Amino acid sequence: MPNRFIDSIKTLALKKAAYSFVLLLAIINLSACAAHYGAAKIVSSPAGAEVINGEDGSIIGKTPVTMRWKNANGNRQTIILKFKKTGYYEKTSSFWLEMRNRNAKKADTNPQLVEIEMQKVGE
Repeated sequence: MPNRFIDSIKTLALKKAAYSFVLLLAIINLSACAAHYGAAKIVSSPAGAEVINGEDGSIIGKTPVTMRWKNANGNRQTIILKFKKTGYYEKTSSFWLEMRNRNAKKADTNPQLVEIEMQKVGE
């Protein structure tokens, strides 16, 4: 009789562990779905300006360029960029990016337009 009791306790403990594992997987899956995306199509006049991430100094590309950002809470995000082009003054600019898309593809097809006017050296 004591063995049956111990066996039932072990079975109950295994069921609870399995339930907890499944619940943990569900929570992880739901939190992964909570990502929000925003994209910006960055254009400059003149075209061909080098675009640099103002936060980490990484080179994003040359204008025109489309870039995507991601965050977990959907709040708009401040983006800081630097622009460089030979014969023009370096420019730093910031803008609010709306993180309104629930998937990356939708963000890429609906980018926010950011237009930058570069000033020629000597003007």
